Amino acid sequence: MNFNSFIKSLSDISERRLMYALIAVILIIDMAILVLSNGYSGSSYSVMHYQFARWAFTNPENFLNSWANPLFTLLAAPFALLGFKSLQLMNIILGILSGYFAYRVAKELKMKAPLLALVICSFTPVFMITFYGGTTEVMFAFVAILGTFLLIKDKFLAGALVISLLPLIRLDGLILLPVYAIYFIRWRKTKFLPLLLSASVFYSLIGMLFGKDLFWLFDGVKIWSDSIFGHGTFYQFILRSPGFFGIPNEIFFVTGLVAGLWLYIRERKEYSQEFVLVVLPFVIYFLAHSFAWWQGIGNSQGLSRYMAAIVPFMAVMATRGLYLFAKMFFIIFKSEAVRIGALILGFASIIHIPFAIQNYPVSLSSTDWALSDAAEYIKAKGLDTEKIYYTDPSVFYFLNKNPKCNSYIEVKNAEQLKTMQNSDLLLFDVAFAALKGINVDSVLYSSGFKLIQVFNPEIPTYTFGKPYFVALLERSDADSLTQFENQKIVTGSNKSYVTLVKYDFDSSTPTDTITVSTSKINRTAYFRIPKRNRKYMVSEIKLDTINPIQPITLKVSYRQFRKTSDENLRYFVEAVSNEGTLYKRVFEVGTPAQANPDEWHDISFTLILHNIEVTPELTIRTGFWNKRKGEFLIDDYKVEVVVK
Repeated sequence: MNFNSFIKSLSDISERRLMYALIAVILIIDMAILVLSNGYSGSSYSVMHYQFARWAFTNPENFLNSWANPLFTLLAAPFALLGFKSLQLMNIILGILSGYFAYRVAKELKMKAPLLALVICSFTPVFMITFYGGTTEVMFAFVAILGTFLLIKDKFLAGALVISLLPLIRLDGLILLPVYAIYFIRWRKTKFLPLLLSASVFYSLIGMLFGKDLFWLFDGVKIWSDSIFGHGTFYQFILRSPGFFGIPNEIFFVTGLVAGLWLYIRERKEYSQEFVLVVLPFVIYFLAHSFAWWQGIGNSQGLSRYMAAIVPFMAVMATRGLYLFAKMFFIIFKSEAVRIGALILGFASIIHIPFAIQNYPVSLSSTDWALSDAAEYIKAKGLDTEKIYYTDPSVFYFLNKNPKCNSYIEVKNAEQLKTMQNSDLLLFDVAFAALKGINVDSVLYSSGFKLIQVFNPEIPTYTFGKPYFVALLERSDADSLTQFENQKIVTGSNKSYVTLVKYDFDSSTPTDTITVSTSKINRTAYFRIPKRNRKYMVSEIKLDTINPIQPITLKVSYRQFRKTSDENLRYFVEAVSNEGTLYKRVFEVGTPAQANPDEWHDISFTLILHNIEVTPELTIRTGFWNKRKGEFLIDDYKVEVVVK
């Protein structure tokens, strides 16, 4: 049997059987990642949605909370009762179902190889990573593509009712209602138009029965609000789309979009369904979020995960693009084997891309580790039964506590801090404190708040231009010594350190001394990092004789002169043993906000290595990585470890 005959025999396999096989493989991969992951995507917002659903049966008002999206809370609550993993499982199921209905839509639109839509949807990076969070985008995507499928099948009543659910899952579902209204008008089914608002009207009336006003679904919504989270260019989502859609998907999607638009122009009647029900929802949603981030309105944060909500539409369009990509090779080489080979190549690139640009299994983010450490400290000290004022409710996920119990009080503004009594605890983080108008420094260095502990992220992280951290404080009588003691805790001067690496480049230098030099401006020696992509000042450190605290906490400090003002240097830390690489992080080191680019400035940051056991075989590897083409001068470099 020659290759072409073998390929032809494969085409005899039932499409339905292949679909079941693909769903089984996708489910196995997703479940394996779920089991191996110890974290989640979506940061604090995932945890907040989980907590609204987890405690909804204890606090029924959660079912009618506009921020939490009431329908999402209702459907997620049974899953959340079994834990966060169960909620992630719900997202996996909905994600695969989204891919299935993307396949069904592609099939109804008579596209070639419609099963590609299932694969593209399931392995699009921004969609796949969202499976492992608690946010609303995956459920939104499922309902949106299901509504499109029902309308293509001419099930107008069911389609209208399903689409009406979108604003109750994400309020920006209102963006898509006019798009679907166009379809009903185009097909002269205007009698179904009122049903597009049916779910919102129903929930509004339910809320009124429980004392809410008619427009409670819009509580807290300020469309033309200040740019709380900042803003960016109108093209930001376009520029970042290869990162969250994946370059192969982007190529196939653009090819399919252009081909679809061309077909619509040539044969408008035949392709109008696809244009209104697939292309327009994607384009309108994408442009609406681009506009919101550009103008800084609607509290948009410009997050990539917003685009997960429209991935099934992208997958349908990319299906045509991938098929045309493969067909181009057939036209050129006149060989069915080459066409199938090109199809397999595209297929493989789609599956490969999320694992190439994202980290699986999913681990806790740097900031989530700070919240986790704060929770562990509170439990270890028996403080979880005390009265705690808090800014970020995510910490109660790690405490496994209901954030709405009587002893836990959410801080909503700075004025509320004045109502605290002596011995009350305050747990605040930089991000949510800024959103609630709390001046971090005024609390940290207040004589009326005693700082108990500061919890740093795993690697340096900035939010609203300031280093992120979580602080635990106790309300106390005003004392002049309190500010001094707080300062010591913030700077870490109350801890004991052992120096692991120290280079002043005068009396001590690294083994690579070629780039150590002096200048007329700087008479003392320094280390020059040239414009080359490589690692510098790599140190290998043993800790088995030092007795460091757990988790291992490193403090890195140095002076830097940045000769290329538009580039940042990277720093890396690794933990290796006989078992291989146990831990690896690489991050950009930003310069202080007030730093003059023409002067030396001091840089200091903390690295926290969790779940790393100190053994004689353990080696910690640190150093700089000049991945880009910047040039830097380094002086007075030091690495220390916190010891007991």
